[in-house]
Amino acid sequence: MLCGLCQNKEVLWVGGVFASGFIRAIWFLKKHWALLCKDIRIGTLNPQTTDPSVREAVMKILKPDPKLADFIEAECCRGCWQRIITTLWPNIKYVDVIVTGTMSQYIPTLDYYSNGLPLVCTMYAPSKCYFGVNLNFFANRVMSLTLSFPPWPTSSS
Repeated sequence: MLCGLCQNKEVLWVGGVFASGFIRAIWFLKKHWALLCKDIRIGTLNPQTTDPSVREAVMKILKPDPKLADFIEAECCRGCWQRIITTLWPNIKYVDVIVTGTMSQYIPTLDYYSNGLPLVCTMYAPSKCYFGVNLNFFANRVMSLTLSFPPWPTSSS
């Protein structure tokens, strides 16, 4: 999240595998925006991040940017999170999340946060494994995918 905020003008899409997980990322931003702004403002990663390799990687991106921190703070302080995705990441083109099946309940929430950006579903991934690729993911929000598998080989005794 911090790196995405630091490079907010370079981010072209956001997402997660399932819509529910992506919504949790927005909730994380709602809860921790002040801490993230502080890190951006002073260009130092807070001590809550303890993994040395993560700290090293983030510090390659994190530079003091008080103007960006002020912008993020002003948007997050408004209290209205409608369009927050397109506001904080102005060059966003789509949200990449699975919104089929039970994930479809999150479509109104995603529309609220993203100002109605396209919800792209590039794969079909039920809870246990990936087994499909959506080749026409901008067509509509509901992906229809038919797969046919040959019979599994059985061992004979």
